[in-house]
Amino acid sequence: MNQTIRQWIARAQQGEEEAVLLILQQFRPLICKYARRHRYCYDSLDEAVSVAQLAILECVHSFDLSCDDEAHKEFRRAVDRVFKRESRRFKTYMASMETARHVDESAEALGLLAGDEQDPHRLAVVSEVRELVRKCLDSLTEEEQRFLRLRCQHDLIYSDVAKRCGLSLSQAHKLTKAAMIKFYEAMGCHGGGEGEVYGALRPDGQL
Repeated sequence: MNQTIRQWIARAQQGEEEAVLLILQQFRPLICKYARRHRYCYDSLDEAVSVAQLAILECVHSFDLSCDDEAHKEFRRAVDRVFKRESRRFKTYMASMETARHVDESAEALGLLAGDEQDPHRLAVVSEVRELVRKCLDSLTEEEQRFLRLRCQHDLIYSDVAKRCGLSLSQAHKLTKAAMIKFYEAMGCHGGGEGEVYGALRPDGQL
């Protein structure tokens, strides 16, 4: 079986899409197993599956066919590695949210708590958050802003973002993540979790 997979990898590295699909189909059980286990890090199971697929695709294109490494073990390590990284980011994000939970103004500004829509103090806080978000968005290129709006405002999964932008799945994932990190740095945040970007971009569904 290892030899067959290596043949598929060789064909995939030459740009044959059918070989890529064969590899993803062969490792579907592995992908689903890890996706279900780390579902809590994502907005949907489909999103977790996409992350696992991307990890395998990146491994396919970087796999050295001249070495004797077993492909299936490399794929497993690649998927395990990416989910461990995402899990650490998610836990960091949740820890930061827990620390900030006592700040009512921030929670209301992010739409986490109900509040008096006409309360002057609340309106001032919301206005300040909106202005900060706008300034941070202005620091991004038009392309980066588009990725964030498609992913965070329109709730598109990466495969749909890729179709809208005329990119491959891996390119859409990579560029959108890069835009999120840049937005985070502009906001002065840490962690890189998508949930917080969603909140910052959509405190009232308007930004």
